[in-house]
Amino acid sequence: MSNAFNKLLKKFIWPRYQEKGPPSYFDSIFFDKECIDSTGQINQPVKSILDLTVLGYRPVTTLSIFSVLIENQNRPMYGAHIGRELEDMFQLPKGWYTKTRYYDNRVGKLLKILCRLGYLEETEIVDSLTKRRLIGYHISESIYAATKERMNTFAQGGGFSIFSPPVKTVKSKTLERTGAVKRCTNCQALTTSTRAQHCELCGSPLKLVCPKCNQETSLEYLYCLSCGQRIARSQASRSLTKGKP
Repeated sequence: MSNAFNKLLKKFIWPRYQEKGPPSYFDSIFFDKECIDSTGQINQPVKSILDLTVLGYRPVTTLSIFSVLIENQNRPMYGAHIGRELEDMFQLPKGWYTKTRYYDNRVGKLLKILCRLGYLEETEIVDSLTKRRLIGYHISESIYAATKERMNTFAQGGGFSIFSPPVKTVKSKTLERTGAVKRCTNCQALTTSTRAQHCELCGSPLKLVCPKCNQETSLEYLYCLSCGQRIARSQASRSLTKGKP
């Protein structure tokens, strides 16, 4: 994931840890006979609810674990190694994911749950430094390709909804057709209205957002003052420049 994207997600885990652990009743559900089908697997309706619950309680950590494994080309990684990668990813204090009590609550239990749900698989690996035999984790091969595609879309600014297809990042050509994104200078609300010059929420002036560097530029300019990218002009900006030489 990019540094900007990591910074965006970091708000959910730092400085105060906002994610809560999955409920204690998870363990009983995994072994409830009514939740297991004839092959010994969790019934799909139940599994779907568990999926949503895990993502609901630990969205950033869960998706970031997938990201770390994908960046490692799905080679098995032991838990503490994954924890260190998460600390580096979000530039967190050492031990945030790796000290024993934090690791157990923030990573260790979650890895076990993801294995039970069939998303991760355990395998034995040997630590290259200590030569110790450890339990390694990797994404199940049956879902690796699909998971990698979804995570790449997500990391590029796309959506992760179960009810709608992933939304790709808006490209500059699309902006040319629909009108450039404008941001309120006061409340930071966004709009793509071609005529709006003032925010519909607070009435403050709007500025264009450069699709390349994300810097704000006044409505009357054709090009971004920061990077030189051409910015699609709205009807409003054309009216502002009308009559100018």
